[in-house]
Amino acid sequence: MGEGTGERLGILAGGGSLPCVVARAALEEGYQPIFARFGDGTGGSQDGFGQARDFAWGEAGNAIVWLREMQVRRVVFCGTISRRPDFKTLIPSWQTLKRLPAALSIVRGGDDRLLRNLAAYLERQGFTLLPVQAVAPQLLTPGGTLSARKPETLELSALTSARDAAIALGRLDAGQAVVASNERIIALEGIEGTREMMRRVADLRARGRIHRGERLALVKAVKPDQDHRFDLPSIGLRTIDEAVGAGISAIGLSAGASLVLDYDDVVAAADRAMIALVGLSSTEGTVKAMGEAP
Repeated sequence: MGEGTGERLGILAGGGSLPCVVARAALEEGYQPIFARFGDGTGGSQDGFGQARDFAWGEAGNAIVWLREMQVRRVVFCGTISRRPDFKTLIPSWQTLKRLPAALSIVRGGDDRLLRNLAAYLERQGFTLLPVQAVAPQLLTPGGTLSARKPETLELSALTSARDAAIALGRLDAGQAVVASNERIIALEGIEGTREMMRRVADLRARGRIHRGERLALVKAVKPDQDHRFDLPSIGLRTIDEAVGAGISAIGLSAGASLVLDYDDVVAAADRAMIALVGLSSTEGTVKAMGEAP
């Protein structure tokens, strides 16, 4: 048994596979997962992992009370939230209404600011926040080339442009992902998220806006000064499928500051698609042949 020694770990779960991945890792570390599911995570299946309960955004205060009743002291955020809470248009429960001024201040600003505000509030409520990588360190992206195929010269140029643009985008707290070619920036992630950005790229290619000679790279980069307890950039098998559909031949992630879900399967899928997959430095500079920056 790991360092959890039976302690209950609150998993504030959004959608996607990450909450279950974290729960499996938590069990291996000796924690007992307790799911409080919000947004995209409601109605999810976490059978066999522990107790779970769905909460509407208007019941956020009830979730705090419930986690306390479940004797949860540590919590971890994970999963996709495609729509942020809007407490001005919801009918809040009494437990949420008591906390409404704090809730309204939390949801202002960009995603990074929202998560920092939420973290500070939960800490004031007596919870300790753990990063995903503290529970599941095996998800962190290694540095260098991860796939069988190394990026070629034009792809290195595209990776450099996309990584530098993603860092600049992160400074604005606007997004984490960029698609670039060896010639130009193709798409920047905004509030629509990576998936819809990739659909835009696929549509641009289908309409001939991207010519055949351009080699496309997707980079998901951690934001400068980002709180690493939340929302690290991540990819999974679906990302590889979307990359194939968009004509992307190289994918870069911040080494040591991003997550690869189902690592072996993702690398195998990238190899089948002949996509070069690399862990990149989080600083600007020319990407070298092994996928690392000076």
